[in-house]
Amino acid sequence: MAEKQLAALAAWYLEAFPAVRQELGLPFQGFGPRSAPDLERRQAEAREWAGKIGEGPGMRLARRALRQAADGGPASLAEAVLTALVQSELRDESREEVWRAIPDALAGAIGPGQDPRALDQAARAAALAAGLLIAVGAKPEESEAGEPKARAFMALEHYVRALDGARAGAALAGPMGPHAFHELMGDELGRYIVPKELAEAALVRLEAELMEVSRLGREIAPGRDIAEILEDMGEDCPEGPQELMAAYEDAQAEVLRAVGGDFPQAPGPEWQPGPAHLHGLVPLTAYVPGGGARGGRMLVFAGQGPMQVMHMRSRLVLTTAQGGLPGSHLLFSSVGTEDLTRRIVLSPYVALGWSQYAAGYVAERLERPKVRLLQALDAAQRAARAFADVALHAGLAEERRILELLGRPQGLPEEFQQAELAAIWRQPLLGAGPFWLEQAIAEEVRRRVAGGESPAAAHARILGRGGLPEEVEA
Repeated sequence: MAEKQLAALAAWYLEAFPAVRQELGLPFQGFGPRSAPDLERRQAEAREWAGKIGEGPGMRLARRALRQAADGGPASLAEAVLTALVQSELRDESREEVWRAIPDALAGAIGPGQDPRALDQAARAAALAAGLLIAVGAKPEESEAGEPKARAFMALEHYVRALDGARAGAALAGPMGPHAFHELMGDELGRYIVPKELAEAALVRLEAELMEVSRLGREIAPGRDIAEILEDMGEDCPEGPQELMAAYEDAQAEVLRAVGGDFPQAPGPEWQPGPAHLHGLVPLTAYVPGGGARGGRMLVFAGQGPMQVMHMRSRLVLTTAQGGLPGSHLLFSSVGTEDLTRRIVLSPYVALGWSQYAAGYVAERLERPKVRLLQALDAAQRAARAFADVALHAGLAEERRILELLGRPQGLPEEFQQAELAAIWRQPLLGAGPFWLEQAIAEEVRRRVAGGESPAAAHARILGRGGLPEEVEA
């Protein structure tokens, strides 16, 4: 009976919050309810389901639905619009459906009492969405004739102006708060973790990774600064689209040789150049989960200017391990598209946690100090984000201290520190969730291998439940 109830809740969840479908690789079906009565009805239904199902995955899913129903502000809506536009371009599907849905979704979406940071974030997302529409040929003068792309563009333009006007009376809101953050961790990670302990673990990991960075720097080029070493590494990049694609395919082959049979077997993703008009809206590589008969794809965007350094050859294997095999592509291939209940019950932080674990696993098995240096720097930055996330929302440190730690691993300038802090403020658990899952997965694999299981069997067991920790296996 519980399985049927959970399946029904999952089906309701998809219908109530269709933007979530984009994260699952499913077709676009609108932006969900916008009116206050609709939102209240969704919340009442979620409470009813929570009462029927009780504790466990169903309760966590119902509480997630409640949070999403309550978070109907301008930032979440603008980001959903931008996500839907980008995903429709990446998947080459549902473009006109997305365009037609935007004006109604944005109508009357700005209410009183909004935090100015949310308004700023919404304005940035809406402006990016409008820019993308221009890039794909929107002509504002055609909006009066009802052309869908042009109408969507004008709706976004008016929305940005309305957001500018709403800033005048906006007041800053505080962080999430320790109790609510503790509950969120329990819902999404399956365990009630003491925030202070998680923050301390992140600080310990940060220091350990920075020590490893120093050690590797001395091994690679004694007497030189890490910044100089990275600058030299950044000059070794593939040139031209064909060489770039070949380099990533070679990197995927190298990754698979490094891990051998330590992970379950799966067909690799399809590698393709990314659409030029999406450059700057998505990272230089983007994994697109497969749907139906189509498998997952890894899109590669040619870097421009200083962003080209992200395609340095020493980084290619890490990027490939994260997005391809054994990273996100293996996770999505293992979970599949048919069992929607299983897909939706997953924490939204799982893909990040698994892909970060996969990159670390690959780096440990490669005899390449430069790759391991980049992995240590990335791991240090993730630990800093995890600390910042917990410290901000649980009130464990002052903002000055949080910003200082955010900029420490990679020497981020203040504007980037502020941008990272704003993202963490807007999305609680964005830093701590993947960080904790990465540690939990690594610890479980170590324990199972020490107990006699093969690495492939340990990984298959974790992938079989979507990367979640043992405590929430159902």
